[in-house]
Amino acid sequence: MAPAESHRAALSFPSSNAKTGPIAVSSTSRLTCPSSCPLAGDQGCYAEAGFRTRLQWDRLSRGESGLPAAAFIKQVLALPAGILFRHCVAGDQWPEPANPLRIDQGLLLQLAKATRHLRAAWSYTHFPMGPANQATLRLAAAQGLVINASTESRSVAAGLQRQGIPVVCVVPPDAPAVFRHQGVRFVACPASRRGRGGRKIQCISCGGRWGLPLCAVAARSFVITFPAHGALAAAAAHHCS
Repeated sequence: MAPAESHRAALSFPSSNAKTGPIAVSSTSRLTCPSSCPLAGDQGCYAEAGFRTRLQWDRLSRGESGLPAAAFIKQVLALPAGILFRHCVAGDQWPEPANPLRIDQGLLLQLAKATRHLRAAWSYTHFPMGPANQATLRLAAAQGLVINASTESRSVAAGLQRQGIPVVCVVPPDAPAVFRHQGVRFVACPASRRGRGGRKIQCISCGGRWGLPLCAVAARSFVITFPAHGALAAAAAHHCS
């Protein structure tokens, strides 16, 4: 696949996404999604389940919106200082053209450097967590862009957390808000619950004593869980273990 086809991305600020709040968010082309993702298509992908999100993602993936990676990175660099940025509400990290299961380290580090003026920047990936991709995540985090490894396996999540990789895990809808697996603590995304007094928590208000959204904290001692939800919740839950 040619970089021009797979590397398109679209930026929105401020976002109207009810889950994130008015922060900066982005999406990348569907072509970025690795074949290793078990949720692709109708198997539980959140971006496929949301009507509006899917329509926007379809346009981006057809090349009708968004920008090539280099121009997109310039847009991120021009964002106001001190704001929050959630990369890849839909889509995944840019793949190497010659190896679609390896994150394009050079491009990702360019993006990471473009986020240094922001209060926090974070994202997620379903790329396989071999040594090369783990190294890329560590380098990006050192620059200020925290990429969370995504999995549906509690055992895989626990193993990655012990290696110091920030990780999130999809769990069944009825999973406890806090639990332990193989000695590792798992904590539900605050946006999946109500705060004190029934207050709805968004990315912009997440963090509590941390002062940053939990997903933007690389050196955390727990796995963040996302309960399967939405139209494809049953399909997503089927992949949980």
